[in-house]
Amino acid sequence: MVAVTDTGVGMNPADAERIFEPFVRLDAARTGEAGGAGLGLSIVHSIVVAHDGQLSVQTAPGVGSTFAMRLPLG
Repeated sequence: MVAVTDTGVGMNPADAERIFEPFVRLDAARTGEAGGAGLGLSIVHSIVVAHDGQLSVQTAPGVGSTFAMRLPLG
């Protein structure tokens, strides 16, 4: 397993699974140079699943987020 943790703004756990869908942006205030198209996590999720792996997130508002990736060994 590989995990990455940040201490950013976090997000509502009820919305967390949506971030792996294409074009989903939970923070509408982030536009232009500060925001993205909402494709990055969707692409990562697709690659991980294509390799029979799992991608998950644990998060809370004001605390940050931990993204974990599990891939099979052989």
